[in-house]
Amino acid sequence: MRIFLILLGFQITWAGCIFGEYFDYPWLGVIIGILYLILFYFYTEDKKFAFKTIAIFSVPGYIFDSSLQALKIYKIESDLIIGYLPVWMIILWPTFTTLFVQVLNFLRNKPILAIILGMTLGPGAYYSGVPLGIASYTSTSLGLGLMAIFWGALMFLYSIYIKITKPISDL
Repeated sequence: MRIFLILLGFQITWAGCIFGEYFDYPWLGVIIGILYLILFYFYTEDKKFAFKTIAIFSVPGYIFDSSLQALKIYKIESDLIIGYLPVWMIILWPTFTTLFVQVLNFLRNKPILAIILGMTLGPGAYYSGVPLGIASYTSTSLGLGLMAIFWGALMFLYSIYIKITKPISDL
């Protein structure tokens, strides 16, 4: 049940971010995400591990997304930008990485699966903004290629991280 609630919390946040941007309410995702993170931390037993995991994987993700935007490879259209990204990206990464605390633990001994999932699902999530008209690529193949490499590497590193930091007995 907990895994379902974590997945649901992230999906509601993601939808709030994407559709908040689409309907010109960019703060919607931020508000939903903050509420979700408060609930997540309230019900998380190992708060130190959760905070550490979220920080370790959110920061490189945010830097990667900022780099894509700064280099004009992938652009998210928004009237409310902080740095290079829409305001809701500040909350989207931490809410996504709550999945790393418990939901994706099954990847601990499956680095190849982690890479495959990262290389396919990561870029797919970015591409979903294109048909909605809130995102675009200057070069779709370059953008998707870089995203696949980043996400494959991120998920591979996560599979190693969770194996080292959370022995089977802790899961």
